[in-house]
Amino acid sequence: MAIIIIESIGFSATHTISEMLDIDGKNYVSHGTQNFKKNTPMGQENLLFHQFYSQMIKQHDDYVNCISVHSNFDPSEIIKVITGTDTKFFGLLRKSQRNQILSCFYWAVNGFLNGRESLTRHLIQIHKDHGELFKQMGLPSNMNTCLMLYAFQHVVNFNIKLAQNTQKLFFMEDIIEDPMSFAMKIGATEIQDFSLKIAEGPSHKNEVKAYDFLINVQDILEVLIKKLTINIGEKRLNFNQIENFFSEKS
Repeated sequence: MAIIIIESIGFSATHTISEMLDIDGKNYVSHGTQNFKKNTPMGQENLLFHQFYSQMIKQHDDYVNCISVHSNFDPSEIIKVITGTDTKFFGLLRKSQRNQILSCFYWAVNGFLNGRESLTRHLIQIHKDHGELFKQMGLPSNMNTCLMLYAFQHVVNFNIKLAQNTQKLFFMEDIIEDPMSFAMKIGATEIQDFSLKIAEGPSHKNEVKAYDFLINVQDILEVLIKKLTINIGEKRLNFNQIENFFSEKS
């Protein structure tokens, strides 16, 4: 019996992976919420992490395992609360950071076009702060470039926090290939005489793929990948070094 936290920024099949970890109702699994007991959508009845964790402990009496997936709590805050306990804390991301960033970008575009205020604010701020940077890269400062930079920073910076704070990183691609092995490794089940499958989940790209103005977005990402570096401690790493850093933590 265990309390298991699988943190992720998303864009890595978190919804279908959480459904798989239910193990025929033996586990209590929350997904995309900051209220473990009510499992309300993000932004509705949010709790602080120590309150969320207390709910996990209380629910643990009625289930084999209590598992939180993609709660979007800060990994450094999680580790402060669970240190000294038996709680398991893992990170979930994509082996291909390109694909995770692109999935986040398509989600952001869809949200922006549907009037999501937070993404409008992000776009305006990035245009204001990084317009000159885009110019130096030979890129326009428009919706595509601003939201791609947002997606790059949103995904990579959170994944760095996962690498720095969790006990182990797991890659979405490996989980999809062998979900049973993943469930056993994290302690979600001890039963070995059945198989687990991960259903195909929704695609953020499919929601916006009809828009012609998104045709060249992969080219934009490649420019950012070549030009941007990220601080990890006292080191400044390029994109390939960042992916290698994540592999070392897996």
